Amino acid sequence: MGKNKEGARLLDGLDIFTIPANGDSHPLTVYGIDSLDDDDEKKKKRYPILLLHGRTWSSVPVYHLLSNTAIADNEGSTDHHSLSFMELLLETGNVQPYAMDFRGFGGTPPDHTGKVEPIRCVEDVHTVLQWITEKHQYPGSTEPRLALLGWSQGALVAQLVGQKYPEMISKLVLYASIYDGLLRYAREPLYTGIEGKQKEEVIKNTYDMAIEDFTIEGSIGTEQAATFAESALVADPIKAQWTSLHQFNLCDPARVHVPTLVVAGDQDPYAPLRVQQELFSNLGRGSDRTWSIIADADHAVHLLGGRRRFRNIVASFIANGKKGGEILF
Repeated sequence: MGKNKEGARLLDGLDIFTIPANGDSHPLTVYGIDSLDDDDEKKKKRYPILLLHGRTWSSVPVYHLLSNTAIADNEGSTDHHSLSFMELLLETGNVQPYAMDFRGFGGTPPDHTGKVEPIRCVEDVHTVLQWITEKHQYPGSTEPRLALLGWSQGALVAQLVGQKYPEMISKLVLYASIYDGLLRYAREPLYTGIEGKQKEEVIKNTYDMAIEDFTIEGSIGTEQAATFAESALVADPIKAQWTSLHQFNLCDPARVHVPTLVVAGDQDPYAPLRVQQELFSNLGRGSDRTWSIIADADHAVHLLGGRRRFRNIVASFIANGKKGGEILF
């Protein structure tokens, strides 16, 4: 992604790491911000969080969107040339954000299959969580201080990670999760095509696909929506092909036993309140749970006018509770 001028511009301000995946050593691209300093005092103060992107767009346009114009929000603040959620989290002084790309997205190349598989994503997230944990170890540290946030379909991956590796994370944020207990993903047919294996169709992402998440008039400026679309198409010109979606049928809220925040916009067409209520109500008992609804927001709350309010909700949750400290804004 950073091999051309447009791609390099998207990476401005980011630290870039390549982590070999457990099992096959496939290179996974991880992004940090102000994350090169290994000072122990900074590690004690900042709470690391790993951000997972969704079905179509990789982490850089989603979580580190830069603009050519100054950007105002509806809360009286101006983010100069930036809609970066990673920068907003870092701005608290108490959160150390990281993001990663799944295989075939953004800076992470596809593997030999050319497909994106949920369980493979879970294992790759586990690899990155291990790397962040080691990176943030400091003298006297014992319990995990690492949060995991997944957006949209990435929230399903995050939920599966929370179910399988609860010891790796201390807080889980299911943001605009598309979990639906009434939906069962069908298995794919074993055999397709008449003669031999059919060549997979290459699907190009489009401008219209990039802006379809913005549905509420006035929630994001025209220029900012266009900037997202342009950046998303630079990072992900080809649509990643997900496979084995039936693996998401393993998502079971009752098996989540880590402190969890369920958060979404009140007008999110992909994460309606009925589904969010079911997800929240069925989370496993014995851990803190919070359900937050962001007013006047749809699917991409972190890019909209109320993004600072969303940031505050996320940052407060991951730093407070049984194992956390305290964040004040």
